[in-house]
Amino acid sequence: MKKFILGTIITVLLLITVISVQQGLLLAKPLPYDDEQTGLSTQITIHLSHVVAENTPKGQAANKFAELVEEKTAGKVKVHVYANASLFNDENEFRALQKGDVEMIVPTFSKMTTYVPSWQVLDLPYLFHTEEQIHEVLTGTIGEQLLAELEPLRLRVKGLGFWYNGFKHLTSADQPIHTFEDLQGLRIRTMPSRTLEKQFEAVNAKPTSVSFSELFTDLETHTIDAQENTASNIYSKGFYKVQKHMTITQHGILGYAVLINESFWNSLPEKIQKQIIAAMKETTEWQFEQARSMNDQDMQKLMQQDHFNVYTMSKQERLRFKEQLTPVYDFYKTHIQTNDILTEIEKVVTP
Repeated sequence: MKKFILGTIITVLLLITVISVQQGLLLAKPLPYDDEQTGLSTQITIHLSHVVAENTPKGQAANKFAELVEEKTAGKVKVHVYANASLFNDENEFRALQKGDVEMIVPTFSKMTTYVPSWQVLDLPYLFHTEEQIHEVLTGTIGEQLLAELEPLRLRVKGLGFWYNGFKHLTSADQPIHTFEDLQGLRIRTMPSRTLEKQFEAVNAKPTSVSFSELFTDLETHTIDAQENTASNIYSKGFYKVQKHMTITQHGILGYAVLINESFWNSLPEKIQKQIIAAMKETTEWQFEQARSMNDQDMQKLMQQDHFNVYTMSKQERLRFKEQLTPVYDFYKTHIQTNDILTEIEKVVTP
C-alpha cells in the first residue's frame, strides 16, 4: 500500500514537471529590465498649492492639469490641488516649495520677481496689446528663455510653464478713476515687484504690498483704497463687494509660473517627466482659452452688480496714461534689464 501511494505521488510530480516545462513555467528566462518602469509600481503623489478660488483661470487650470496627469500616467501619478491658500499663502508658498513641503505651486510671475528680477519685463505697463501676443510670448521661445533663467539661480525649483489670467484693470473705493490723475494719493495694493511699484509712483499713487489672501480684508477696512486685477479675480474673490468703482484699463497682464520642486522632479522616472510635460502643454493651451472665456463672463457679471460702477477708460486717456508711465521702462532698462528679452518681446508686440 505504501509503495502504491509513493508511486502515485512520484507519478503526479513527474506529470506536473512535464506540463510546466511544456507551458514554459519552468526554466523561463526573466523579463528584460526596463528602466522606464522603475518606480511605477507605486503611486506618486503631487501636492499642488495655489492661492486663488477654484472658479478662476488658475484654479480651473490646476484642476485640468491634475485630470490630465492622472490620465496620461494611467493613474500612476495623482495631483492633489489645494486652492484658496488652504495649504500655503502667497507669502510662504515659495519657501515651502524650496523645502519640499509641497511639490508644486503656481505663483504670479510678479511675485517671483523677488527671486528672478528679469521677469519684471512681464510687469511693464501697456507692453501687450492682444492676447495672441501674450500667448506667443509665454508659450514660445521667449517663455522658454524666461523659465531657463531659474536654473543658474539655484533656487531648487524647476519651471514647467506659464499660465495666463488676463488683462488687469483698476478698482477703487470712493472715487472713480477716469484719468491717471485720479490715482494721485491713493493707497493702491501691488505685488512685490519694483516695476509695479514704479508704475504707481509714476502717477503719484502710494503702492502698498499686500498678500492676495489678505486683500479683501484690507479693501473692506479701507487700509488700502484701490487695487489692480483681472475681471475673474475681482468677481471670484468678491472685491466688487468692498469697492465701488472699476475702470477697464488693460494696462498690464496677470500671469503665473508653474513651478515644481527640483529634487522631486529629478526623482521621477523619465517617462513620468515626459507625461507631466505633455499634460502641462495641453493644460496651457486649454487654459488660455478658458481665461479669455471666464474673464468675459465675469466682466458681464460685474457690470450687472448693483452699486458697482464699471467705466471704460477712453482711448485718448489710455494713451495719456501710457505716456505718463514711460519712466517705468527707463527704470527697467537702467536697473533691471540683464538681457535682450524686452527687445525680443517688442518684436512680437510691434504692429
